[in-house]
Amino acid sequence: MNNCFELTESPQIQMPVWALRTAEPFKDLFPIREQVLSDIVDDMNLNGFDVAHPIIVWRANRMTVVDGHSRLKAAFIAGLDTVPVICYNFKDEEDAINYAIRSQSSRRNLTNAELLCCVQKLFRPRKGRRSADCSHKRGKTAMFLAKTLGISCRNVEKLRAISQYGNDRIKESLSKGDYSINRAFEEAMRPLRKQIERNKPDPDAEIIHTMMAKIHSKMNTIQIRKLVKSLQLELATN
Repeated sequence: MNNCFELTESPQIQMPVWALRTAEPFKDLFPIREQVLSDIVDDMNLNGFDVAHPIIVWRANRMTVVDGHSRLKAAFIAGLDTVPVICYNFKDEEDAINYAIRSQSSRRNLTNAELLCCVQKLFRPRKGRRSADCSHKRGKTAMFLAKTLGISCRNVEKLRAISQYGNDRIKESLSKGDYSINRAFEEAMRPLRKQIERNKPDPDAEIIHTMMAKIHSKMNTIQIRKLVKSLQLELATN
């Protein structure tokens, strides 16, 4: 999948920290790691904000932070009044999420919890899409996400299934590292597979119903009782 976000950007500028907005789906896309935050704060206290890594904001969406939540929080803690910012013009929310994922995946080894969160954010239902368009879009998004995160398309689809069918216990076990993606997927799908098996039509039942209809059309009640006794006797002797 080609990068579909627009790369039109403003020159780097200094903005007050209070002027930047954090909001879903970006602020919780990648949880802030406390040790990383502490290290950034220490560095800012010594050297100030590293202008080589500005905060990326979405200008058209009320100056919402897309990438740089840890750096923004560190700036608050360090008592900085302004931070370096670059404003991007994204096509839509999905393009902005794609940008955030690409930026983060190039800087950190993503945990299973973060992988699951990425999948949940990108594949959440959106209003106004036709089903055919959704199917095509999901396929392209899965390929992009797999390439960006360095995992297979199959694992992207497994994470989607875990997100959709897994309960809180399964998701928590995956996030903690107690479950692999494969195990979490199998646990999430087991109840669904059982339900499918229960609802699966029984071909023998259909044959029996057909034969019973024929029997009732050709035999009276007494004859049917005699037939039942004969069948019981045959089963007992075989």
